[in-house]
Amino acid sequence: MKKLLIICTTLIMMSSCIEHAHIYQKLSDEDAAAIPYQLGQRVAFLNQDGDTLTYEVVFDDTYPYDLDRFFSRTHEGTGQNPKDDYYCYARTVILECEQNNHSLGFTIRPDKDLIFYFGNDLDLNGNLLSYQPYVSLDGIDYTNVHHEILYSQYNGQLIYDWYYNEAFGLLFIQYYNQSLTRVPSSQD
Repeated sequence: MKKLLIICTTLIMMSSCIEHAHIYQKLSDEDAAAIPYQLGQRVAFLNQDGDTLTYEVVFDDTYPYDLDRFFSRTHEGTGQNPKDDYYCYARTVILECEQNNHSLGFTIRPDKDLIFYFGNDLDLNGNLLSYQPYVSLDGIDYTNVHHEILYSQYNGQLIYDWYYNEAFGLLFIQYYNQSLTRVPSSQD
């Protein structure tokens, strides 16, 4: 019995010496819900040619997030050190298109700080706390829509224009000559 007590005490003391990651900010349920997509969900968009593209949610995870090591949870072999400090928790959702191997990614961090990935071409940051109270897109009215647009300072050409809503997700994106427009579902 005395040996068992010594072994247990030793194990407890050893485990207290292990360094653990420090999370400085938790992700609230409200922030996590700012990405409305769920694993397995299918979402339809019209592209610039009028073709309907179907995206399926293939990844949905909440995890310790570090800006410099975002892909440590989604890609192997990054050399992540589990003793490193993390900035916060984040939730990432990835949608993949069945027709053209294109993907959309969304990462939400505390205080509704959203990162939007349009394939491998474009990464956009936006804070969902800044929004327009009312927007009409293609004859559909939405409330509380985050909108960003950027033109080239050299030639005035549109680089991107995107609209996002916490209830429906991505509403519209135009990136140079590519575009996606959300197709309302029967559940709307």
